[in-house]
Amino acid sequence: MYESLKLTDDTDQSLVVYHAEPGSPSAEALRLLASWGTDATRAGAPPTP
Repeated sequence: MYESLKLTDDTDQSLVVYHAEPGSPSAEALRLLASWGTDATRAGAPPTP
C-alpha cells in the first residue's frame, strides 16, 4: 500500500510513502530495499540525486 501526498509549495511534486502489513512478504521486501540505502550510506557512497 502507499500514500501519495501533494506538496503545498510545489504542486508538480508529490511525496509517496510505501507501507506494508507487518510480517508480510511486502514488509520484508520494503525492509530489504531500505537496507540497501543504509548500506550505501555506510560505505561512504555519495547520495543519489
